[in-house]
Amino acid sequence: MKLARAARLSAVTAAAVLGAALLSGPAQAAPQPDSASGRYLVVARSAADYADLRNSMARSGATVVSELPQINTFVISGTSDARSRVQADPRVEAMAADHIATIDSAERPAPNLAAPGLRSARQVDLAPASPAAQAGINPDPAFDHPGLQWDFRRIGLPQGWQTTAGRPAVTVGVADTGLDFTHTDLKQNVDRVIDFTATEDPPLCKTYFGASDRDLAREFGGPATTDWNGHGSWIGGNIAATLNGTGINGIAPKVSLVALKISGWCGSAYDSTILSAFLTAADSQLDVVSISFGGYLDRSDPDQDSIYGLYEDVVNYARQRGTTIVASAGNDHVRVGDGGRVLSHGSLTTPGDPVDDLYGLYQTPGGIPGVVDVSATNNVVNRSSANCPPGTTGSATDPNATCKPSSDRHQAAGPGRTDQLAYYSSYGPRIDIAAPGGARKFNLPNFDRGGTPGFPYTTQDRDNVWEDFSTTSNWAVEIPCFTFTDADSGFPPKQCYSTIQGTSMATPHVSAAIALTASAHSNLRHDVAALVARVKAQAVDRSNLTRALSATDKSPGDLSGVPCRTGYCHLEGPVISNREAYGAGLLNVARP
Repeated sequence: MKLARAARLSAVTAAAVLGAALLSGPAQAAPQPDSASGRYLVVARSAADYADLRNSMARSGATVVSELPQINTFVISGTSDARSRVQADPRVEAMAADHIATIDSAERPAPNLAAPGLRSARQVDLAPASPAAQAGINPDPAFDHPGLQWDFRRIGLPQGWQTTAGRPAVTVGVADTGLDFTHTDLKQNVDRVIDFTATEDPPLCKTYFGASDRDLAREFGGPATTDWNGHGSWIGGNIAATLNGTGINGIAPKVSLVALKISGWCGSAYDSTILSAFLTAADSQLDVVSISFGGYLDRSDPDQDSIYGLYEDVVNYARQRGTTIVASAGNDHVRVGDGGRVLSHGSLTTPGDPVDDLYGLYQTPGGIPGVVDVSATNNVVNRSSANCPPGTTGSATDPNATCKPSSDRHQAAGPGRTDQLAYYSSYGPRIDIAAPGGARKFNLPNFDRGGTPGFPYTTQDRDNVWEDFSTTSNWAVEIPCFTFTDADSGFPPKQCYSTIQGTSMATPHVSAAIALTASAHSNLRHDVAALVARVKAQAVDRSNLTRALSATDKSPGDLSGVPCRTGYCHLEGPVISNREAYGAGLLNVARP
């Protein structure tokens, strides 16, 4: 949905193009979001006009591919001639091209369509852990491995489990790439799958990347409606991986999950699909929707302003029906203000790339009024060293540095400090709350020798994870699959887990916290304002030292050596205020 800047979408999705040769031969180019998709959202002037207008469009040769009657809107596919005829109809309030949103995870890896999930799993040794005495519930074994689920302790667990681990009646919808309902740690809590990709016309992954989830299912024998990307299953595991004595459990392990499958393996979704998922969640009385997709709208363009208005209408509809929508703030490291408007110039830019100036655009859906907008924090800013052993400082082909030379020009602020704003996370007056999204070891981008994600990519720091650890799909083509070889580790055999980072990863922490609060206080359930107010009130103060991007520092990247000719590559600007980094504070579920 980065509508005004095709380059932004390409930067997010280009990695997804690299491996897309399994079923279709050469990979195709990423979709261009400011060109016509052949799909249009049509808004009727009134509910009375809606049915007649829809039927009229069908008679005129347009194909009605999706309906959103709650907001007097339907989606058609057709030619530009069809658009002209529709716009001339006096019953039409607005008409807008249907564009594309993408996953909000930083540094998305290239997919491996030739060997999904377990077929390309990396086996890792993990020594047995000594169980610690716990109160409330007995967490699954991962919780007892020091450093593996650091993020849980950072937000007030296991204390919060003394009050509640959730209730099955409380349901969180994961609007994402799906949930792997075959995974040992997920299948018990996945209540149902609602697959919105069936209305994709044209189908996104098939059209732009050469293969659909159904193609992959036929090739490898998995379910078509599972998660073929891995991102959604990571989210679901963080929220509510089941409490079953093996592997991991989620923050709210006793709540139910619904897969709102808005995307296939390629991690892209139409605006209309996201809107439809929100409406369905509200009509189904889901307690929470967690969404880690996002982009920007240029409201000076009438089409895009119409889409922004539809998001406003849908969010209001959901709030009135008691469904809380929680969204990621984005990974562009820009300052976001009221309504999601970007208040800073530039965005986090890799040296050598052109800068993508997002100033004046509007972040969606996180910036929409009424959505809980979540920024991301890191684990700890590890210290650099004057003496790094050979082979520990990373390379152009393997940026996972375990040691950062103190001679590097660019150093993260606050060495030794925990819970700093993650180097990629957006910030600003619009942020509601912060949660752990993880970051590289030194809280800098990899081109500035930002460090390793930690275990299981590297084991030099034992089982310390610097990003965030959770389940992923046994069928994932994008999120790397790690399995654990030692049965004494407490992990089930032949099940996928992974470590990744992003505001995508921060968002489910907050979604789970709202679900815990709704479980603990039945009188607040479906009262969106009250639930959000309580979660914000429990947040704790933190002091931020992460800096904003510099427009003037054009020096080369510490690892890559490539000059930053445009600026906006390095975090050398002013320190970001606590309020703009954390919103109400760092999420805390010690007393849900």
